[in-house]
Amino acid sequence: FDDFSRDLCVQSLLEIMDMFCDRLSCHGKAEECISLCRALLSALTWLLRCATFYAEKVKDPLEQAAAENQLKMCLERLEKVLSSTKNRALIHIAKLEETSSWSTVEQSLVKLGENLNNLGSSPLRSQADDCVSLIKSIPTMLSVHSEQLNKTGFPTVHAVVLLEGTMNLTGETQPLVEQLMMVKRMQRIPSPLFVLEIWKACFVGLIECPEGTEELKWTAFTFLKMPQVLVKLKKYPQGDKDFTEDVNCAFEFLLKLTPLLDKADQRCNCNCMSLLLQECSKQGLLSEANMNNLIDKRAADKENSPSLKSAENANIQPNPGLILRAEPTVTNILKTMDADHSKSPEGLLGVLGHMLSGKSLDLLLAAAAATGKLKSFARKFVKPESPKVFISPPSAKSGPVRALLFDISFLMLCHVAQTYGSEVILSDSNPPGEVPFFETWMLTCMPEEGKILNPDHPCFRPDSTKVESLVALLNNSSEMKLVQMKWHEVCLSISAAILEILNAWENGVLSTESIQKITENIKGKVCSMAVCAVAWLVAHVRMLGLDEREKSLQMIRQLATPLYGENTLQFYNER
Repeated sequence: FDDFSRDLCVQSLLEIMDMFCDRLSCHGKAEECISLCRALLSALTWLLRCATFYAEKVKDPLEQAAAENQLKMCLERLEKVLSSTKNRALIHIAKLEETSSWSTVEQSLVKLGENLNNLGSSPLRSQADDCVSLIKSIPTMLSVHSEQLNKTGFPTVHAVVLLEGTMNLTGETQPLVEQLMMVKRMQRIPSPLFVLEIWKACFVGLIECPEGTEELKWTAFTFLKMPQVLVKLKKYPQGDKDFTEDVNCAFEFLLKLTPLLDKADQRCNCNCMSLLLQECSKQGLLSEANMNNLIDKRAADKENSPSLKSAENANIQPNPGLILRAEPTVTNILKTMDADHSKSPEGLLGVLGHMLSGKSLDLLLAAAAATGKLKSFARKFVKPESPKVFISPPSAKSGPVRALLFDISFLMLCHVAQTYGSEVILSDSNPPGEVPFFETWMLTCMPEEGKILNPDHPCFRPDSTKVESLVALLNNSSEMKLVQMKWHEVCLSISAAILEILNAWENGVLSTESIQKITENIKGKVCSMAVCAVAWLVAHVRMLGLDEREKSLQMIRQLATPLYGENTLQFYNER
């Protein structure tokens, strides 16, 4: 369209441009992408001709106001198209494809330049100059790109770190180190900015993560895992400077990002920077002098912001400190589990009971996950036969202790699988025919995201005599006898027992009161029985029609509410 004297037509065309300027994308076949580049180049040529026409008309005093208005609209569209680096890159491709069209653009630029003097020193003039210089920069885009070292944000590093912290706390550090080094080399990131970007991502993670377990995972990732990753990065050749200097330089930059650090301190209720610096110094990533210097600078910054000091809550123990203390505890517990407890199993029970209090377990698991010890930690509980406690002959005294050791191990493993995924627990090296009970149960009976359970699986149909005696026990005794029980057998038989009980209830053989007593027996002493029962019920309910579900759902509700009685075993609330 070249009849530029028809103002309204030109306005409509410019408005049509608005509809797609922000929505250009290159998803498609190569020919489509190339034709998009050519179309952009044509649009650019048209806009330049349009702008030249109105810049010339500005000379005419009668037409001046209308021409300026049209020129303004035209330059706005030009600026919008050219402000995107991606659009300029597409035009660059078109220029390489069609050199003749580019020479048209160059001629239009000359004409527009001649007419710009009509504009004097108005804002339109500077807007037009900006557009002209952007167009002139297009041919040199590639050579300029390689010199982009003055850039300071590197979103790829940020993304790699955030993804790892969110999805893969338990992963090995080496693959992460290699990924980060690859990004560093490909994007030619200077070492100090590279380390800075890693810490920025960690702090963003700390601030943004949801409360609860996720928060503990991020804290462990930042304060335990990332320093280990930097220790490995230190071994790679990083250029002429010493890596510890780069780390120091990165922290100097980080100190300037006061709002980020303040927000993290507020979220974690402590001086995060100071704890991180101490951890890095411990790992040999910072000299002591540099560490103290940085700690003092951060302390001075905090002095100047009184709102932060009042925000720190003295009653809440900060997670970073707790996580750093949990890490050596993990090692101690691993040693404790290896000792021989057959003489006094109560000692081991004390350790496990203590682990369950408050958020200790989540802290220990996060610390173990971040330092690569979670698998060996979990494996200690998968084979509860290995602590020799379980082998000792059952007696009235050891019965409750054995029940509790089994129960706590089982519940902890369920929690690990739900928090960190079942692959943390599974072993590749079980001797044939010797898969531990918990692995069998978890693979076939434990509900997980995306796993369909079969309630009629053979693992839910064990030896019928065991099932009958369990049903009798649940139905008749006023409470469970703990001495003679083999708990893993009970857990595998409970699903079939529940099916018998449900059928009896459906057919009116058992009353609702009897069911109440049975569910109390199931959940009253050893909580893992209730977990196994509900895991099976959930799979069973999905196979029933809507009108057949009532009794199963009622049973799930009863099993899911804890008992509040005197007559429960130790650590009942924690369990």
